[in-house]
Amino acid sequence: MSHHRRPAGRARGRAPRALAALLLSLGLVGFVAGCGEDAQLLKPYNPADGTNLDVGDGPQSLKIRNLLVVSSTKGEGYLSASLVSSTADELTSATVAPQTLAGTNAAAVPATFPAPVKLAPGALVVLTDQPFITVRAPDIQAGGQATVVMQFAKAGAVTLNCPIADGTQAPWSTVSPSPAPSGDSASPSPSPSATS
Repeated sequence: MSHHRRPAGRARGRAPRALAALLLSLGLVGFVAGCGEDAQLLKPYNPADGTNLDVGDGPQSLKIRNLLVVSSTKGEGYLSASLVSSTADELTSATVAPQTLAGTNAAAVPATFPAPVKLAPGALVVLTDQPFITVRAPDIQAGGQATVVMQFAKAGAVTLNCPIADGTQAPWSTVSPSPAPSGDSASPSPSPSATS
């Protein structure tokens, strides 16, 4: 009489492997369910240091990207941002109200413009690629916050809260202003990546 037996090791190994697979599956289901619809990757986020804002839509839109004040010395700073307008426009002035140590906004001070910033339709304009728009106020310091009001000829006044970046740290430590233009310069060329 012959008896057919399975090897003892093979039978004993199946149960723990099945249990491990079941626990792993349940763990993955719980992890994925925990992410839900509020998962960070499903929400828009700002990968840069500054503040973004879309003003208007369609043929009358203005995109402000990565706006911040950069300060290497307490009490002094300059504006940094990338701008794209769907129509010809002009940034004519700006005011900056830095936040005090008490957490309130100090009085707004006007920024110093070498010249109005011309925006050609669909063209990327980087504020730090031209003479700096500077600002002086006692409460401007790296690590702080500021309220910036930008005045455009067509888009009007736009208000944004933004950080004050440390100008002694990369990438800001390598930024230097372009020389002031001697006359009218050519319009900047369009950049499709700036419109996203």
